[in-house]
Amino acid sequence: MRNASPLSSTELGAAAATRDSAAVAPSAHDRLDRLRELIAENDRASVRLLNRRLELVAEIWREKDVSGLPHADPERERWLLQHLDDTNDGLLSQRGLRVFHGVLLSLTKQELGR
Repeated sequence: MRNASPLSSTELGAAAATRDSAAVAPSAHDRLDRLRELIAENDRASVRLLNRRLELVAEIWREKDVSGLPHADPERERWLLQHLDDTNDGLLSQRGLRVFHGVLLSLTKQELGR
């Protein structure tokens, strides 16, 4: 019968780390809490970005007012939707993107009182 060779310090450390990580592995509840916090962080960032968008659009509208240009620019809105569609590399469908874009434009006009 052959004697098993002793484990190296690296192998012992890996075995201990595996055993220790199993003992402190986060529960499903902990993972859900962490995922929910990541969603909340994302939502806070979305609100910050939306507020910044409103500031920029307000600035554009002030410039247009000075120049006597209309606020609405259907060609620019179509370009933006196409650009967003071209650069969308996530789970958002083309239909979902159209809904998002429409809500974004509508909300912008509503918030800026136009």
